Amino acid sequence: MSLLTLNQELHAPSVGSQPANVLVEDLVFRFGRTAESYLVTEPGREYFWLPDCAGVIVYLRRGRYLHVAGGLLAAEADKAALLESFIHWAAKSRLRIMFYNIVADEVHLFREAGFQVTKWGEEAMIDLPTATWKGKQFEWVRRQSNYALRHGLDFVECQPDLMAGDAWDRLSQELTEVSNGILSERPQVGDIGFLNGRFDPSCLGRRRLFLARHKELGRIDGFLLCNPCRGGNEWALELYRDRPDAVRGTIPFLMHQALQLFREEQNEHASLCLVPGVRCERPLPGDSAIIRNAMVLSQYFSFIFDVAGLYHYKSRFRPRFEDRFICAYPAVTLGAAFSFIGLCGALRLDRKSVV
Repeated sequence: MSLLTLNQELHAPSVGSQPANVLVEDLVFRFGRTAESYLVTEPGREYFWLPDCAGVIVYLRRGRYLHVAGGLLAAEADKAALLESFIHWAAKSRLRIMFYNIVADEVHLFREAGFQVTKWGEEAMIDLPTATWKGKQFEWVRRQSNYALRHGLDFVECQPDLMAGDAWDRLSQELTEVSNGILSERPQVGDIGFLNGRFDPSCLGRRRLFLARHKELGRIDGFLLCNPCRGGNEWALELYRDRPDAVRGTIPFLMHQALQLFREEQNEHASLCLVPGVRCERPLPGDSAIIRNAMVLSQYFSFIFDVAGLYHYKSRFRPRFEDRFICAYPAVTLGAAFSFIGLCGALRLDRKSVV
């Protein structure tokens, strides 16, 4: 096994004839299965490879804990070997492993390898071939989208590669201002990291960027950044921001328009991402009471993270919900839980915003 660390893009190690980050991006695009999978292409992560580079696990280390996003990035036939090798390597250094957002049909791999499996939420999925956006059940979505259109918003896909450098610089500066503006109203200091994206104009990769452009004011009222999954047959509507004074309904307008576009392109699915804590009350055999109880209690801390509001908003698009799991080896501990909280920064609060 070879363990490679990418700390700086300019010093990315090479595997064979290609830089490691290029190989990782290709594996994520082909084998990523959840909304946050593509986030592992961001710099600062560490890689654990199969010997022939046919698969990789991408993680962040915090103390003795290895936090894994993106899942098992390999073909189905290689996943069990990849997981077994990773466990063996971690055990030699007495490191503990935490996988996040594992899909239901891969849980058996983790159970068989001795992981503790705990449900921690559900991912909202749209089946695009049947998403017609017609009828009473989609009335709210259409109303928001039509209101935005009537009040001067255009839906535009931005392709930086086709723009002049100075034009992209100006646009990315404006988008950064939009992103920072909404973050200033949140209780957390800065972005919630690790499993949540951030707007970085230098690190878009194969993400798709959609804009809500206000025709009369000549500005960007909001934007939507989508991550590719499953070889580009699925897109995750993962990061969205709007101005505090944007046209009402800017975000649902962007999401509705993007979903219609993905359907026209004959993509199979779209994801509205994870809603943590949804239907986690029922214990699973051998699961973690720490995680389960934390997910149940999270609904009472809406001033920090409004889980109920998030679920209500996403349910307006009438998705189906798929279970997502945390898989811990050998088990979840309080240390692991605090390590994750520190890693993502969810409790790094601005007192003025909370009060």
